[in-house]
Amino acid sequence: MRRSVYQLTDERGRDQMPTLRDIPVTLAAEEVIAAPRGRQINPALLRDAEAAIAVGQTLWQPQAVYEWIDVRQVEGEWVILSSSNGTEAELHIGPKADLLFPAKRVLVSVLTIGPALEDRVNELQMGGDHMKAYLLDSAGVVALGAVGEALRCLVEDTARELGWGVSPSLSPGSLVGWSLLGQRELCALLPLEEIGVRLNKHCVLEPHKSASGLVGLGPGYELGQVGSVCKYCALQKTCWRRREDPA
Repeated sequence: MRRSVYQLTDERGRDQMPTLRDIPVTLAAEEVIAAPRGRQINPALLRDAEAAIAVGQTLWQPQAVYEWIDVRQVEGEWVILSSSNGTEAELHIGPKADLLFPAKRVLVSVLTIGPALEDRVNELQMGGDHMKAYLLDSAGVVALGAVGEALRCLVEDTARELGWGVSPSLSPGSLVGWSLLGQRELCALLPLEEIGVRLNKHCVLEPHKSASGLVGLGPGYELGQVGSVCKYCALQKTCWRRREDPA
């Protein structure tokens, strides 16, 4: 079920891009277990998942940094963005760059739940508590998704005010043809240090419970809700966290 209402703290200091903090994260044990719909879940496993969520609530620090950037041109596999300060950025999205053809603007974002949960998962694994580690890690994945949902709601609300529609959510390493190396150009558009995130030499975000992406907005989009690109992924039939497009 989509979480349609968020009470968010949007902070921006002088010369800083906006950040979201105090993002509410409310999870259900069934989400953490991710059991197929209709399958009966062991009550003990549900209690363990609830315990993992309770621990997670003391560890994660959900926040995001983002910026609205105009789309100047989409040509072939490239998208050219033009920021408010006059600088341009070229993103090699790949063969699905056409998903941004209708876009007049994009929301570029990086989000995270911080490092504390990962550290606790590692401690549990080292101590041999593999089930607790697995459930806590799964809770972290779902919590990160909740932060992403906050950004999706922000995009949808903004598009609705403009009378526009929205694209699916696009991310390097997830969209077919957009290599993980694309995080270099995408993340260069944002001050990751404002939320304690860095991009390592392998183009992986740290802490690992972090994500980057963009969503297009424009009058040419028909949908008012941000969809996923799961249908373009080679793992679409087996991914345990697949998102369905809105109806």
